[in-house]
Amino acid sequence: MTEHAADIEKQYKTFIQRVVETGKVWGLTKDETWATSSSSEFEDTEVILFWSEQELAKACAADEWEEYSPESISLAEFLENWCVGMYGDELLVGANWDDNLIGKEAEPLVVALDVVTQLKSEGKTIEFEQYDNQQEFEDQVIEALEAE
Repeated sequence: MTEHAADIEKQYKTFIQRVVETGKVWGLTKDETWATSSSSEFEDTEVILFWSEQELAKACAADEWEEYSPESISLAEFLENWCVGMYGDELLVGANWDDNLIGKEAEPLVVALDVVTQLKSEGKTIEFEQYDNQQEFEDQVIEALEAE
């Protein structure tokens, strides 16, 4: 693994740990439009960017996003609405990209599973609106990933 790839992986792990710790995920928005970028890995694929800290999001509010502002969503909303919806729309999660717009591009259900794994390792649970409990959410995510 190159140093660059190791840094990207570290940024991703920090994202997972911090969103579990704070219960919040940050994006950049303007008039209900969320900051997106083209994937550097997959042609014709969009990446929606999310950060674990307001300051990290704000640092990327430049150039075409200079009029965008950091906005937070709850971790439960991120998991059940964003990750599940992005999976259906074939979008990727850009987690904790730096101000050079370099960071990990991840499948949304993989991100969701990583978050649930981190929640379990810390003995935490979150309340879902569309699932009976965290275990049901996890089971459905695993089932969808195995079906691929």
